[in-house]
Amino acid sequence: PLDGAGRRSLYISIKRNFLSPMMLAFDMPIPFQCVGKRNVSNVPAQSLVLMNDPFVVEQAALLSKNLPSAASPEQRIRTLYLKSLGREPIASELADALSFVVESSSDSPEAVWADLCHVLFNTKEFIHLN
Repeated sequence: PLDGAGRRSLYISIKRNFLSPMMLAFDMPIPFQCVGKRNVSNVPAQSLVLMNDPFVVEQAALLSKNLPSAASPEQRIRTLYLKSLGREPIASELADALSFVVESSSDSPEAVWADLCHVLFNTKEFIHLN
C-alpha cells in the first residue's frame, strides 16, 4: 500500500471516513455494514482506477525497476511477461512490446519500462482469472 508497510489489501487498516477509492471501485464491502456475499461488478470506474490510480502507477514503476537492467530488451520483456502474466509472450506480443520500447526511446528509459508494465497491468489477462 501507499503507506509503505507492505501489507496485502486483506490486512490494510480501514478508517471509516477515509475509504480507499481503489478498493471501493473493486467492490470492497462497506466496513460498517454486514455483508453476507460480496458484490461482483465490472464497471468503467475499475478501468479508470487501473489507468490513473497512484498506487497502480507506483507498482508499475516498482516492477520495472526489478527487471534485469543488464539484459537485452527482449529478455526484459520476457521477464516482465513471466512476472506479470505467468507466461512467455507470444511472437506478436514480443514484437509489439519491442516496438513500444523502441518508439518511446525519446523518453527516459525508466519511464518507458514503467509504462510498459502499466500497459500489462491493464490487460484482461492480468485482471481476470480464467
